[in-house]
Amino acid sequence: MKKIIALSLLLISTGLFAQEYEQMNMFSTLKLGALAGVNFSTLSGGSVILEGKTNLTPNLNLTLSVGYSKINKKAGYNVNTYQHIQFDNVNEYETESYTVNEINYDVFPVSLGLEYFFQHDVFSPYTLFEVGYNGVQPHQFRSGGNIAGSYSTFDQLPSAYKAEAPLISNKNPYRIAVGIGTTYKLTSLISLDLRYLYQYNNSIENTNQILVGIIL
Repeated sequence: MKKIIALSLLLISTGLFAQEYEQMNMFSTLKLGALAGVNFSTLSGGSVILEGKTNLTPNLNLTLSVGYSKINKKAGYNVNTYQHIQFDNVNEYETESYTVNEINYDVFPVSLGLEYFFQHDVFSPYTLFEVGYNGVQPHQFRSGGNIAGSYSTFDQLPSAYKAEAPLISNKNPYRIAVGIGTTYKLTSLISLDLRYLYQYNNSIENTNQILVGIIL
C-alpha cells in the first residue's frame, strides 16, 4: 500500500515539474461528474460518487467528492453471549448462540484528491490520489440465534456465555485511495470517465473499486 501511494505521488510531482513552462490560472476551470460502479472485497457491492474538480495547473486537478458505497464482508464466526432481560417482575439472563455470516457496511465517503493527467486528447489517462472520511453504518447478517438457557443471576451463567457480543468497530473511519483512469471525449463539453481505485478503509474492509461515469 505504501509503495502504491509513493508511486502515485511521484507521478504527480514529476508532472508538476514538467508543466512549469505552461501558463494557466489556478481555479480557472470547474467540472462536475457522476460515477457509479462496484466494490470488490470478499463480497461485491455498489458505489455512487458525485465529484467536483478544479485545476491547479494545466494537468493537475483538485477534486472533492461525496458518495455512497455498499461494502460487504464475509464473516463466518460463532458468538456465545447472553441477554439481560428486565421488565415488570422479570429479571433474568438468557444464553444465546448464533453465527455471524456476513457484515454489510453502508459507507458515506467525503474525500479530497489530486488528479494528474498525463495528456489531454480524445483519450486522457490520469492517476488519482484521495484521502477522506467514511461515515459508516454496519449491519450483521446472522443465522442460528438459539436460546440455550435461562438463569436468575449473572454468576449462574456458564463461563462460555459470559462475554458480551463483539461490537463492530468503526473507530477513526478514514480512507486513502490511489488509482488510475482515463477520460474519453464524447463532445467538447462531455467526457466519459473510467477509473480503477484501490481503497484502504480504516476500521472496515479494504476494496478494489471500478467506476464509470460522465464528466461535464
